[in-house]
Amino acid sequence: MCTSLTYTNLDHQHFFARTMDFPTTTPWRPIFLPRHYAWQTGLATQRTTQLAILGGGRLPAHFSTPLMADGLNESGITCAELYLPHAVHYAAQIRPDQVNLTPQDFILWALGEHTTLAAIVADLPHVNLVGQNWGDAPYVYPFHWVLSDQSGQTLVIEPTGGPLTAQVNPSGILTNTPILATHLSRLNQTLHVAGTTFNAQTQAAAKNWLVTNHPLPTGSIPTERFVQMAIRRWGTPTLSAAATVPTILTWLTAVSLPYDPARRNQVSHNYTHYQGLINLTTQTYYFRPRTTQRLQTIALTSTMIAHWTQPKVYSAD
Repeated sequence: MCTSLTYTNLDHQHFFARTMDFPTTTPWRPIFLPRHYAWQTGLATQRTTQLAILGGGRLPAHFSTPLMADGLNESGITCAELYLPHAVHYAAQIRPDQVNLTPQDFILWALGEHTTLAAIVADLPHVNLVGQNWGDAPYVYPFHWVLSDQSGQTLVIEPTGGPLTAQVNPSGILTNTPILATHLSRLNQTLHVAGTTFNAQTQAAAKNWLVTNHPLPTGSIPTERFVQMAIRRWGTPTLSAAATVPTILTWLTAVSLPYDPARRNQVSHNYTHYQGLINLTTQTYYFRPRTTQRLQTIALTSTMIAHWTQPKVYSAD
């Protein structure tokens, strides 16, 4: 149910990448949203973006606003949602003194209204995430979010109770439940590193793991995917610019969940719908769907940012 990472290559280009494993009835596809785009929240209020956004989303059958699962804004910030079941606590009701959002609204709020990660962090205490259905969604979904910028900084926001806060994620890896701190502790346990935090010893142990051809953890559960991706990301020598995109896509394929046609209509069937990769430095979005494996490469250009006034929905395949 989703694996993500951030990465910096030898040319100091910064990347965000993810698998989208959550089931849906409508296809995911690249979507561009312009500056000054008026959108409806899940609470029937309206907000307006100040910044252009390009990312992976879908068009709900009975709701006017696209659902964005990840994206890049014109200031070079990325944000993506991943599933966090059994750990999330949302507010029960709207608070008149807060910015009230449903979980699915968070990405458009973060990317559409902020030019820096610091600005998002400063605004978090004013946000009230309300546990209410969004659009045609049948459930209130438990999410956490990973954010990054062109400096390579990676933050994670986990709404586990109390005011929203952001924590630095030095590993750059995120999957699903448990919370990030538990993942980092388990990573060290797997690598036989003392302590519970990600550090230089963790990185050295990941390199040694690959050098000695130790088998990588396999399986679909979030803890296994987290450890496997962390070892690949930190155990592999820093990639050249030419090798970065194909290598990261290979890593994503290794943790992608298989599709079973016989289970297509089962709510519990989680499989990888697409792999998404963002070069924050060049502001380029790469989208590879399960159905065709065709890699779309879409640049967020200065012309799009300054002159496009309408959303653009790209092919799902």
